[in-house]
Amino acid sequence: MYDVYVSNDVLTKAEAHFTQQARRGLEAMGLLAGEPRTHEGKPYTFVEEYFTAQNNASSVSVRFSDAAFTELVKQFHENKSKVIVGWMHSHPGYGCFMSHTDLATQEKYFPEPFHVALVADPTKTEKGRMLFRAYKASGKNYRETSYAIVERRMQ
Repeated sequence: MYDVYVSNDVLTKAEAHFTQQARRGLEAMGLLAGEPRTHEGKPYTFVEEYFTAQNNASSVSVRFSDAAFTELVKQFHENKSKVIVGWMHSHPGYGCFMSHTDLATQEKYFPEPFHVALVADPTKTEKGRMLFRAYKASGKNYRETSYAIVERRMQ
């Protein structure tokens, strides 16, 4: 059993967004929606949607623009998503890790045990797709966590 299950559709959307931004030398980010679940007493996070809106980005930082939140809420409601389960962002050319800023973001906005951070490097590939890793954080500490990519919605 894995700690995180990610829909292939989520990764496909994020890859397109991150690759487009990386071509411009910019980081990118979006929110992850899904639901926390339990199987035989073991909790896991299921990620079924990726939402994004206007990013204010540089080669080493990214955040949503002030106007982005209206669009994010609209996307969230239109897709009848469950709950925000975390976020995904890119580090083009730098690999996958959680920076001090990323940890502060995780701690402030995604403090629940089911929250996950997915970090990708769209300039690198692994197993035929963009390199990415899943992380769970607790305060200032974080750990890489196990994940699986699923082709369709898990019941």
